[in-house]
Amino acid sequence: MKKRLLFVTQYLHTGGAEKSLLTLLGELDYGRYDVDLLLFDHSGALFPLVPKQVNVLPPLFETFTDPLSSAVPKLLKRGRYRLLAGRALASAAAKFAKGKGVGVRWSIYRHALPARREAYDAAISYLDFHCNYYVAEKVRARTKILYNHMDYGYSEQQGWPCPPLERASFAACDYIVTVADSAKASLARYFPDYAPKMRVIHNRVSAETVRAMAGEVLAAFQKPERKSGITVATVARLGEEKGVRLALEACALLVRAGADVRWYLVGDGLLRGELEAHARELGLTERFILLGELANPYPVMDGCDIYVQPSLTEAHCIAVEEALALAKPVVVTDIPSFRNQIENGVSGVIAPASAEGLADAIGRLAADRARRESLQRQLRQAGGRHPDELKRFYSLIEGGDYEKVT
Repeated sequence: MKKRLLFVTQYLHTGGAEKSLLTLLGELDYGRYDVDLLLFDHSGALFPLVPKQVNVLPPLFETFTDPLSSAVPKLLKRGRYRLLAGRALASAAAKFAKGKGVGVRWSIYRHALPARREAYDAAISYLDFHCNYYVAEKVRARTKILYNHMDYGYSEQQGWPCPPLERASFAACDYIVTVADSAKASLARYFPDYAPKMRVIHNRVSAETVRAMAGEVLAAFQKPERKSGITVATVARLGEEKGVRLALEACALLVRAGADVRWYLVGDGLLRGELEAHARELGLTERFILLGELANPYPVMDGCDIYVQPSLTEAHCIAVEEALALAKPVVVTDIPSFRNQIENGVSGVIAPASAEGLADAIGRLAADRARRESLQRQLRQAGGRHPDELKRFYSLIEGGDYEKVT
């Protein structure tokens, strides 16, 4: 008899966790598992890419990502008064709470969101915070697996998490999956009592899929056919922690130094308006080009000479894995996760997490074609990355020995 699995996440925008989940769903053995996918809402450019074998359940919290002003009339029209009250109260209360108001929001959402009636062999929350709390409190499953896709120490400094809720959800689960050794170490420092439950399963991408999709022609992007100059690409949500301000500042420094550079930024988020305005002020609208969210960013990544990830924090960055799959010379910031993900000088370049550090690393790499080609050769010869992660995931569901997976 097939085992029943439930995956829970918020939505399917073009973030790393969402891409990693789609890779996992695409690799599962559907001869062994029946899979339900529960999303808070059905938004996101990646939603059409859910494998056909997956049973997508009705949204748990329609209008979850809508602005409150547009969510209110929709919920009223549909008679979703409980969700409406929860959304309005949570939004109001969170304004006076620390960080993102995660704890305050959940104290309201837990009363507004329905529990799952079905029982599962395994329930997997694939995203931090509300998804973890939902699986811990409102799902019946023989095995509960909660994912941690962040550097908890950095997030705690920003005031995002709610440690009492983390502690309660960790107590209720069987396994806590972090996506990098550095993320596990960070989480274990805050929750040492739950360290025995923690496992590392790296985020993965399908290199074959990435390479195939890189050949698609995009209306929003045409690969520059220039004999001189350098093309840079970054794929990131436009939030402060992704270092996108550093990217714009580094671009400005390169241009001031005389570099012929075009920097394409793929992604959307709260900082888009600010970045567009600042690029105009700096006279960089033809140099620093914001393309918005793309379901398929790979033609942009494949069309660049150098891929740059300027993040201030990551757990295990999917966009970097995608760039490596395309054998692109990569420049990343010097943060704990990238020290584990990138071998400096072999699979990429690690630069100081500053505009000056990024500009210097990019400038040096741009001026050294032989070094770029050497990095590309090494990446093409390296083969697949993290090939055993699916086996490690199966071991948690099947009760196998995680430590013996090779």
